[in-house]
Order: sequence, then structure tokens, then C-alpha cells
Amino acid sequence: MTAGRLPIEGHTASMSIAVFICVLSLSLFDPLMIWVIMLSLCTLFVRISLYLGWYQHAPSQRTINLLAILTSLALTWFSFDLGLLLSMINLLVAACSLKLITLSKRKDFLQLFACGLFLIGCGFIYQQSILSALFYFATLLFLLFALLSFFTPQLAWQKRIKIISFQLLQALPIAIILFLVMPHLSPLWKMPTSQTSKTGLAEKVTPGDIANLTQSDELVFHATFDGKVPPRQDRYWRALTLEAFDGRTWEISPHRERFRQRNQRFNNVFSPLTSTPSYDYQVIAEASGRSWLYAIDIAVPATRADNEQIWVSRDYQLIANQPLMSKRAYNVKSYPAALLPSPDLALESQLNLMVPSQGNEKTRKWVTQLRQTHPDNHQFVAAVMHYFAQHPFVYTLSPPPMRQNFADTFLFDKRAGFCSHYASAMAYVLRLAGIPARMVTGYQGGERFKDQVISVYQYDAHAWVEAIVSDAGWTRYDPTAVVAPSRLNAGLREVLETSGELQQHNFFSGIGQAGVVKEIRLIVAHLNYFWGRWVLGFDHHQQVNLFTLLFGQLTPLKITFLMLGCMLAISGFLALYFLPRWKRKSIDPVTQLYLRAVQIISSAYGIARHNQPPLTFLQEAANLLPDEAKSHFYEITHTFVAYHYQYPPLDDKAFNAALSKMRKDLKALQKKVVKVPGTNRD
Repeated sequence: MTAGRLPIEGHTASMSIAVFICVLSLSLFDPLMIWVIMLSLCTLFVRISLYLGWYQHAPSQRTINLLAILTSLALTWFSFDLGLLLSMINLLVAACSLKLITLSKRKDFLQLFACGLFLIGCGFIYQQSILSALFYFATLLFLLFALLSFFTPQLAWQKRIKIISFQLLQALPIAIILFLVMPHLSPLWKMPTSQTSKTGLAEKVTPGDIANLTQSDELVFHATFDGKVPPRQDRYWRALTLEAFDGRTWEISPHRERFRQRNQRFNNVFSPLTSTPSYDYQVIAEASGRSWLYAIDIAVPATRADNEQIWVSRDYQLIANQPLMSKRAYNVKSYPAALLPSPDLALESQLNLMVPSQGNEKTRKWVTQLRQTHPDNHQFVAAVMHYFAQHPFVYTLSPPPMRQNFADTFLFDKRAGFCSHYASAMAYVLRLAGIPARMVTGYQGGERFKDQVISVYQYDAHAWVEAIVSDAGWTRYDPTAVVAPSRLNAGLREVLETSGELQQHNFFSGIGQAGVVKEIRLIVAHLNYFWGRWVLGFDHHQQVNLFTLLFGQLTPLKITFLMLGCMLAISGFLALYFLPRWKRKSIDPVTQLYLRAVQIISSAYGIARHNQPPLTFLQEAANLLPDEAKSHFYEITHTFVAYHYQYPPLDDKAFNAALSKMRKDLKALQKKVVKVPGTNRD
């Protein structure tokens, strides 16, 4: 290597970092544009061709400049839709790919190494599960391996891995101290808004949509309660409030959305009445690509940090300030016994009385007759719930299609559906009767993961109704509880077993629910929970709780001593690692055996090696040694020289064979050397 230039053919470090950049690009499949990923793959092919010697020279600088111009123009064109963060990530990957093609100098390699560290950080923005963390940790090891290969190409790969592992173990205690002590600040960037949700509930719901979710066993969130856990039938996890209805589809009202944005702009904070007993818990939500959060009504942020990151809407939704593009932990308080007053009664009454002017004539006629019989709102709602309980309605995941006049078909003909069918029909009936009503979607129930931990999955998706029947405000009604009470008391599985649909929708009883696969899934679930709660969910609130548990009530003096203690501990670790006089000199076994042989000859013949090269000392000793001893020392010396200076270095098999022979030669040398009288020991 001259003037900082690198060899091309057979250069392991360059090939390693090319593979690293390509693998990282593939792991960032969601935020990257497809043509950027293709550019990365093409770059890898170029590096493979150069590594194998198919081509002797990289593409010309003119070609690279043209690619750079085209890439810049394409990124500029798409950046208006991508946003700043996504544009920067695409730019970084594209720049790394182009730099890989021209990689020929030391500074190029070091620049790619630094960019590789940034790419690993970008990966953590979008994927934060325990498996993703292990993957990115493995890529970090590979990147460090490439760096070590660049500076020490003569070392065997096993020794490189040993060096990297030892350095990481040295850094681990410092990383733990910094993680526990450093302030946990909010992100310095704004996450891009996703065009579509990754999975789960949607802002538009047509009866039957939620039934599709129940065929998925993906985790939605964990909820860890500080004390008592509410019973299953009371666990209504609100996600979305749907108030716009066109006769078939429910969605978030655009009027409500504009009203909420205006309140946020002017910081008109809504503070619900919360004087009843509460539940304190932390939610660790999976990535959904949306901003809504999950909580039991009435919910408010529990900490100051959560209050800054979560907006409480006037329709009792919790809305995060950034979409959930990765795991998100937040702390809330819920007051399930509290009333849900209507903060904007006039607006909400207007929004939640709108119905299509035509359609569903049988339902309209029935509502008119029922209203005449029950003019009181409470009596009318009770009569509607009684209608669901009195007639043979069926709770099923596979209802017949109801494309025209949904309410007429569902209420009087088919009488079979899922929770969204019942909630949609009841809310529509109440609106026809002049009672403001809306549909709420979220999740109901959940499974006990641990004593105080509830796991909620996609198959727990649910829909219910809220109506204003008095001046007290909104009241929750769930017609599913009348038709299939076991859905609330025991969960969806028992309902499906009773109806015989468990075999048809066998996501509960498939291969993943029994045997070794089930055990593996449980282990992974526990690891993900631990990772989410104690690593991703370790916020300022838990940080303060930890230090309070360890040191009691925190005071400025205790905090000062804590910070000083941490600084001293980190300084001690750094001193232990980097001060030369504390480093223990480690001598490899080949050198140990060689020095032992030199000591035997020096003691026997009174000659000192001092700083002579090994081969020079061999020539001097050869004049004194017997023939057999000379042969053994010759083998020992040349093995020592080959181990330290031969390129390429010895592989594992050759090294072990040479070391074994070296030990035998040393024993034979010790027997053949005859001490000369009168010599001095060296």
C-alpha cells in the first residue's frame, strides 16, 4: 500500500464493508426507495467483480460523477413527498453506494466506516425490537471486524473476533452507566407521517373490517399495571372515535379533525374530570404507523414527559405528537368509573346526528314506531339492547355479505355479524331516533402475560357505541355484550369454540400454539417484553423511580454525589483500559516456546541473544549446539519467524500443527543440550 491507496483484488476489508452497506440497505427496506436499494445491490456486484479480479479497475470518475448527478436530481424530485428525514437516509445510502464504487484510498474506507455507524443508528429509528437490536449488534460487530481487517490484515480471523469481543466487553459497563444516568431526552427530529398504517385498526371502518383483524395474532401492546389490574369485562381500550357515517362506512369526522388541530395550534388543553379511583400503568405499543394510542377511558398522561408528548382530544382519544413508527412506551392514568361529559355539546350533537337522507326504509319505520313507544332516551336505548337480546342474533367472524341497505339486512334478515356490525347498526338506529351516537374502535380484554401485565393482540379488536342520552355526557353501550357475553367475560377464543369457528379460523390452534414452537414464541415474547419495558421504556419517570429506590428521597446533594460517583467509575474504567502500565503483556504461545528455547541455550552455553534477529542468533548458536539439538532449534526458530512474518498468515490447522511440533522440538532440545562447565546463566 503506497500513498494511502488500497489493493483491489482480494482486499478483504473493502469487500467486507461493501457487504455491510448492502445488508444495512436491505434492512432499511421501508424508508428507502426501491431504486436506492437497487443502486446498493449493483454496487455490491461491482465490488465482488473487483474482489474476484473480473475487472482490474473501478469505473471512471466521469461515470461516478454522472451517477451522482442523476442520484441528486432523483432525490430532489422525491424529497417533497418523503420529508427531510427520509430524504437524508436515502441520500446517505446512495452516497455510500457511490463511494463504494470508487473505494481505493484509506480515507475512503474510514469515511464509509463512519457512515456505517450512522446507518446503524438510522435502523434503530424504525426497528427497535429485541431481534432487530440483535441484528444491528451483529452488523456492528461485522463493521468493526472490517475495520480491524483493514489495519491488521495479517491476523487470523479468530484473533480479530477475540480482540473485538474483548473491546466490547470493556465498553459494556461504561455503556450501562451512561444509559442509567444520562437524561432521557425527547427525539430531536420529527418522524415522517406514514401514508398507510402498518397493521391494525384504520380510520375508516366498514362492518366486517374488524373481523379481518381477528385472524391475526400480532401483538398490539403490553400494559403493565402498578397495582390492581381491572377485570376483563372492564378493559375497553379506546383507540379511535368515528363520527362521520355515510350509511355504511364510519370514519373520523373531518370537522372533528379540524377542530382538534385548531385546539392544538392555540394550545387549548382539554382536562377531563378525574376524581374517581384510577389505574396506573405503562403501555408499550408496537409500531402502527399512526398517531393514536391505546388506553382505558378516561385516560390522561401520567408524567410530565408524557403530557408533553401526548394530546388528549375532546373525544377522549390519546394522540401522540409523532406516529408510532417503532415501539413506543408511555404512562397513563385511567379513571374507568368517571363520566364522559361532552365538552362541546352543541358541536358533538350536530356531528353525531347526521344520517343519510335515504336508504334502510325498514329500519327507519321500525325506529319511528319504537320511538313512539319509548320517548325517553334511556328507555329507547334499553329497548334497542333488548331487541338484540330477544332475537336470534349470531356472533360470527364470517357473516353473509350485506352490500345494500346494511341496517335492514342485518337487523331483520341475516342477523349475523361481528362486533362492528352490531355497533354500526346500533349507532345508526340511535341517530335515527334523535340520540347523538358514535362508534368507538379499539380493543377489548387482553390476556394475562404476567401477574400485572396484559397483552393485547389484533384478535382482541373490538367496536362499541357511545351515546348522549342525558346531560351527563357520553355513555358506553356494547350490543356485543348482549349477543355474546362470553366475548367480554372470557375472550374471543371461547366464543369461537362455542360456535365451532375455531377450526375454521385456526390462528389459536395452529402449529405456533403447541410444542417446541410455542415455547420458543413464549421465550421471544418475554424477551421482547423485557426489552420494551426496561430498555425502550426506560424513561425519565423510571429513572427517577430507580434512583429513589436505591438512594431514597433524591436531594440536590445526593444527585451531585451520584453524578460524581458515576464520573469516577467511568474514569476508573478508562484508566484501567488505557493506562499502559496497567496493561498485562500477553505473549502468544509460539513466542513463549521460542523464548524458552533461547533461555535453555543461553543457560547452557553462556551466549545472550540480546536484540539479535532470530535467524542471526540461530547462526551463532548453531556453532555450539550438537547436530540433533541444532536441528530442533532450527525448526523452533523458523516456526517462530513464519508465525510472525509470513503472509498470508498460518490458518488454524497449520498453526495447531506447528505449535504441537514446536513443543516436541523444545522437549528434545532440552534433552540434547549439554551444559558447558564454567558458562554463566543469561
